[in-house]
Amino acid sequence: MERDFPSAVQFKWAAAILLAYFGLRLLFLATSISPFIPPDETTHFGICSIFSGYPFLPENSASTYQYGLVTNIPWLYYWIMGKLLALNCFGVSDLIFLRLCNIPLAFALVYYLWRTLCLLSQDRLTQILLLVAATNTMMLTFLSAFVSYDNLANLLAAMSIYYLVAFFRRRTPALLCASLLCQQAGCLAKVTLLPLVLALGVVLVLHEWKNLRALPGFLLSCIRNPRAGGVALALALLAGLALNLQLYGGNYLHYRSLNPEMTDVLPLEAAMQYRLIARNHVFELYQTGKASKQQALEMTSQIGHPGDRADAVFMINNFERFKSGELPKLSLPQYAWLWTQRMAAGVFGVFGHLALPANWPQIAPIALLAALTLVALLVRWRPRDDGWIPTQLMAISASYALYFMYQINYRGYLDSGAAFVALQGRYIFPVIGPIYLLSSIYLMRLFQGKAARLGVWMLAVGIFLVCDFPVFLARITPDWTSWPPN
Repeated sequence: MERDFPSAVQFKWAAAILLAYFGLRLLFLATSISPFIPPDETTHFGICSIFSGYPFLPENSASTYQYGLVTNIPWLYYWIMGKLLALNCFGVSDLIFLRLCNIPLAFALVYYLWRTLCLLSQDRLTQILLLVAATNTMMLTFLSAFVSYDNLANLLAAMSIYYLVAFFRRRTPALLCASLLCQQAGCLAKVTLLPLVLALGVVLVLHEWKNLRALPGFLLSCIRNPRAGGVALALALLAGLALNLQLYGGNYLHYRSLNPEMTDVLPLEAAMQYRLIARNHVFELYQTGKASKQQALEMTSQIGHPGDRADAVFMINNFERFKSGELPKLSLPQYAWLWTQRMAAGVFGVFGHLALPANWPQIAPIALLAALTLVALLVRWRPRDDGWIPTQLMAISASYALYFMYQINYRGYLDSGAAFVALQGRYIFPVIGPIYLLSSIYLMRLFQGKAARLGVWMLAVGIFLVCDFPVFLARITPDWTSWPPN
């Protein structure tokens, strides 16, 4: 239901101020934070630089081993950024230039989150709350200013969801084609969008169950329409399909894995030049009994990156305690609770090569909002509301989160004994849109009175604004801005 407050003009001013504030913070981060802090930025930048020297895809070589594989990986982000490097004629370093090129991806992400919300709610307070949340989440803000394939993957995930929901609302075949195209592009940007595409496919089938037989003809009607750019759309969909088959089908055909390890593609000697492979290989030798603890600890000196060297030492010592029973094995419910805490600490804090985790009590204001949102869901959610779309968005978010929690993190914990290895808050960002969208809607439906609604809105807005940039500035040390760090 449309609200009188804020007015359309007030909403535009609020949105403009929020986006200007967002942009200034991204510029500050992009021009002042050391490249040794953001997660794997030096690796991402190195691969982008390699791609800049090739018209299409490079080959693995001695000059690329230090960055991992440059073949057999999702390459779209690196290809785009590599081509953009040729446009750097502004007198800034290539790293700063690519950081600045990532900022528009963040604005596009916010735009598509807002567009998705507009399909479900015209309440302007709800829309402002979503804009505040999307532009004042510490790790999302931080990541958006740096060279990372996550930025493109998060945008394509948001676009895929938007066009799918828009198709459910408007029944236009071009919208469904757009969603499929974004899904294909997303899989070429990051392998972890594969489970999201699967979830979107299941939702599409369930939503269209009664019209399933007519769906192919429905899509063809768009492709055959010259006014809708049908030929170009058909070629784009076929190209996306072919490129995904070449990447993932080729990987499975040759290596029996959709995402092969570097050691599957290259000899061990070459793979060991990549810091993460060196870390994992040393740990695996100890884990499988092929090296004693002392031998493995001595081998960690071969790992050049100090952070990965420290991680390898921790993993070896931690596995010894886990194997001996000194560290009790966590059940799935126990792990799920720790996983949720760690994920929140990484979403509303920063995890990179230095960290500002949002642990207790820093996370308390966000926990309060989460509790209020949960109450609102329990009180106001009805499965059939809005054509089942909120329920479908819940299912997409929950299935993606559960996949990561169990298949990636919990199984990895059982194998290594390390509960938080490869557990980063940014891994939930492909579905941060549905999570924030639904939270904004139901939190603003918790109370019906105007004063109560405004009070909840002011509380939520205040928490997000304070818990992002002010807290970040208060907690960082000179190491975050020194090049190289002290």
